[in-house]
Amino acid sequence: MGRNSNTERRRAQIVKALYAEMAERGYARASIKSIAERAHLAPGLVHYHFRNKEEILLVLLDQMIIDVDLRYRGAAAKCTFPGDHLRTYAGARLGFGGRVQARQVQAWVSIMAEVIAQPAVRERVSAWMARDHIELTRLFRRAGVEAPAENASMLLAVILGAFSLHAIGVQGVTPGYALDQALDWLDQLLG
Repeated sequence: MGRNSNTERRRAQIVKALYAEMAERGYARASIKSIAERAHLAPGLVHYHFRNKEEILLVLLDQMIIDVDLRYRGAAAKCTFPGDHLRTYAGARLGFGGRVQARQVQAWVSIMAEVIAQPAVRERVSAWMARDHIELTRLFRRAGVEAPAENASMLLAVILGAFSLHAIGVQGVTPGYALDQALDWLDQLLG
């Protein structure tokens, strides 16, 4: 039993180290060696627990998806109306602020860059977005909005677009603009 908890602790340590590397340097510049150094482990131990960097990324991605979903579900538990759920969803996806959240944004930006390059990452993110699209479509329909699937697509596009603008470093884009604009759009749409 001690061995399993040590294995899980080491794996968590390695995943946390990749998260920090991605937040500071990006996924492409992270290496097994830099991950090992950040985790205070030998590179061989990283290879013992994970076949490669992509496997670490997939575990991290799964954890980040769970965290984002929990943040939304926790806040949505207090909502009564579908419109409130939609606003809460936008807030959970775009409402970042502070040091911890800035690291989260950087890590998500790195992950979104890997969506193009790595099929396994693309499949996980696509499945997650498909689940969210179904939920958002249901919420838009319950709110009485016309074209609920199209509006669900639009909200997802706004979120992904905001991360893309951040990822490519577009000059002049005001930090935090996306949440305010998404909420204004939702308010107009919902009446």
